[in-house]
Amino acid sequence: MKKQIFIVILIMLIPVILVAQSKMNIAQSPYQMIEYNVSVVGNVRQPGTYLLQSDDRVFDAIRLANTIIDENGNLHFSPPENSSTRNITLKRKNGITFIDIEKFLRFGDEKHNPYIQDGDIIIVPAIEENIIISGAVNNPGELELLKNDRILDIVMLSMGLSNNAYLDSIEVVRFIDNSSNTEMIFVNFNDILNNPNNEQNILLKNDDRIYVRSIPEFHRKEGVTVSGEVEFPGGYAIEDGKTTLYDILVESGGPTPKADLQNAYLQRRSREDVVDSEYERLKKMLVDDMTPQEYEYFKTKSREMRGKFATNFQKLWFENDPEFNFLLKTGDHIYIPDKTVTVTVSGQVKNPGLVTYSEGENYLYYIDKAGGFAWRARKGKIRLIKANTGEWLKPNENTPVEVGDMVFIPEKPEMDYWDLTKDIMTIAAQIATVIIVIQNVAK
Repeated sequence: MKKQIFIVILIMLIPVILVAQSKMNIAQSPYQMIEYNVSVVGNVRQPGTYLLQSDDRVFDAIRLANTIIDENGNLHFSPPENSSTRNITLKRKNGITFIDIEKFLRFGDEKHNPYIQDGDIIIVPAIEENIIISGAVNNPGELELLKNDRILDIVMLSMGLSNNAYLDSIEVVRFIDNSSNTEMIFVNFNDILNNPNNEQNILLKNDDRIYVRSIPEFHRKEGVTVSGEVEFPGGYAIEDGKTTLYDILVESGGPTPKADLQNAYLQRRSREDVVDSEYERLKKMLVDDMTPQEYEYFKTKSREMRGKFATNFQKLWFENDPEFNFLLKTGDHIYIPDKTVTVTVSGQVKNPGLVTYSEGENYLYYIDKAGGFAWRARKGKIRLIKANTGEWLKPNENTPVEVGDMVFIPEKPEMDYWDLTKDIMTIAAQIATVIIVIQNVAK
């Protein structure tokens, strides 16, 4: 009986103990959160009064007032596009403070994102004025403009100037009054850096556009690439106007024993050196609109490797022949293939693909090794494409075939016999008409 009474008393004391422990924990915690009522009004998604904790800041309140729930129940921070971040008013019992949240977001300036207090009223207006800064700045784009902003303020908000910025002359384009006419103002940013109070640090106006130019050729990184069968393929720095092809071959360790110097090439990839205005013009035309000469030019250029140098790597490497030792430019590409021991047979053969090279054999040998002609092979249009030059040859039995070459057998075009019959009948009728006319004239 005594045991049962003890258990009942213990159960009755548990709530009392828990309450006492809770009070003790509250008394011992110096960081107990206190809830505050804060109002967020103005150009926000959901203006109103929110319950926040004492360790929240102004931006937390603004974020809460701009949080929406999508159709899947996910929360998104989505302020109105024209919602100000730089001209926010914080009303408190002891006065009014103006806050530039952008300075907190970009620089971590906590003065512009203070802790909230009970009864705070945060007023978020719409953006009234803006400005655009572009060019050699670290974060170009459109920014909200405040009343007393100067050019240094906007440059700083753009996370400063790039290393390649031309400081001697920054351009500000300004609209004249309410017209579409503009004026250009040039400021020396060096003077502003030396003295922010300098008159060069002009006050900005709504819709001003700031252009920061880059220093031409600033720290230009000259370089070429070498790939294929060299000891050390990769990228190499060059001195523009000084470094030669032979210099880079030496620096890359030279060709490996497997290198095929006969089919190696140097390709210039900088557009200003390889652009062909005539070829670019023909690319935009239909073949039917081209003259025969234009079509031949177009076909020839289509088969060429753009920017490929006519060089002889064998003479260059083994004899250091200056005729082929070209000066290199940034973007050049040097490729040294490995020695292939095959010839490619492509097109209308029974087994197109690679055939083992056999010295002294002609193109018919390789066609036979590829299974012979397919039934639609156009035997009169066979071409031998040379590996080292890309040249298309019409081969005969004496045309030499070399390692890496391609034998191409095109397909016979589809013949529409009904159209052919109609054409023959039309021509026959025209001839008969001419004969009749001649006979009538002769009478």
